[in-house]
Amino acid sequence: MEHVMHPLPRIEDHVKRPGFKPINPTIRFKQTDQVFMRAMRGQLGEDMKKISITTPPPHPMDRTVFGPKMIRAFLWRGCEAPVFKYKVPVDDKSKMSSHIKQVAKEFGADLVGITRLHQAFVFENDRDGNPIDVKHTYAIVMAKEMNYERIATTPSWYDHFEVGKTYQDITVLGVHLANYIGQLGYPAHASVVGNDTVFHVPLAVYAGLGEYSRMGRLITKKFGPRVRLCTVTTDLPLEIDNPIDLKVEHFCQICKKCAINCPAQSIPHNNEKVEIRGFLKWEENADDCYRFWRKNPRKWQSCTRCIAVCPWNKPNNLLHKFVSAVASRYEWSHRVILFFDDLIYGKKPKPKMQPESYEDYVMREEDYWKMVDETSEEEALLTRKMID
Repeated sequence: MEHVMHPLPRIEDHVKRPGFKPINPTIRFKQTDQVFMRAMRGQLGEDMKKISITTPPPHPMDRTVFGPKMIRAFLWRGCEAPVFKYKVPVDDKSKMSSHIKQVAKEFGADLVGITRLHQAFVFENDRDGNPIDVKHTYAIVMAKEMNYERIATTPSWYDHFEVGKTYQDITVLGVHLANYIGQLGYPAHASVVGNDTVFHVPLAVYAGLGEYSRMGRLITKKFGPRVRLCTVTTDLPLEIDNPIDLKVEHFCQICKKCAINCPAQSIPHNNEKVEIRGFLKWEENADDCYRFWRKNPRKWQSCTRCIAVCPWNKPNNLLHKFVSAVASRYEWSHRVILFFDDLIYGKKPKPKMQPESYEDYVMREEDYWKMVDETSEEEALLTRKMID
């Protein structure tokens, strides 16, 4: 257990009511303590050990993005960028930062922000227990939007496919940007899902992409929580961004829609925050959340219900742009916005139906359970072992 003693910048200097804030010396997180890894070790029960991240989904589309041949696994080897020996001089950090953001968007990023790489958000180890040591100076955090209609079907195979597809897209994005920085002559590393070295959400908060929410996700002004993140760490000289105040914490205090609609009831209903590893924030019950993910593995193997019902999650049209602009500026508007959100979408919105044909080619039940039995713990599909 490694403590990080140097103080983090005060989010309160930029955000009136931050969703999380450091209050004590922080403790780096071990990826071996992730709920996925604890489930694999049987710490959530034998039933959760049997259906784990080592188990390919029964739907063929899902297996293309959550399976042994998923593209992103083969990209993990490219996360550490080769450094070109002819370094580009950087005389203007502001100009370089603008350029890097433009390049990131050319590669497919929807949102980009830059912050210092705070060691508190570097994982202590990877999923195999190997120590992680990242000493870069800066973190470039990028967000990719997920499809609104697919996420609205959650929990289903359709939204699960969307999550996996976005993971693949953002892995390509991260590797592209890291290698571009390498071609400028500076070291860079892409931290992407399955091969993470850093905590993306708090870095995204410091980089000004959005705010921390009751559900533990990043809420952005443009897409709400309907994004996936990746981070490129580097020593390329850059100008950092600051946290932004979207009034999310106040909104979450009175909304609670994610908690009300959570099938596992794993999101807290009360407004009291707790200290976790030196941070004061809302605490999600990750174990109960994961148990629901695996409750009916023939129908779904994850859930994004909290994201789907969040009032900040709407199609990116003129109405949403207007409402999010008002919500992020005026706290008095929040109850009015929630009233109309409940009136139009309902306090408990029903999941949308996935396309009928999507059920046509799911594995037969007997074949699926045979595959489950054949899948060993050592075949962890989300570690480097699968491509070594």
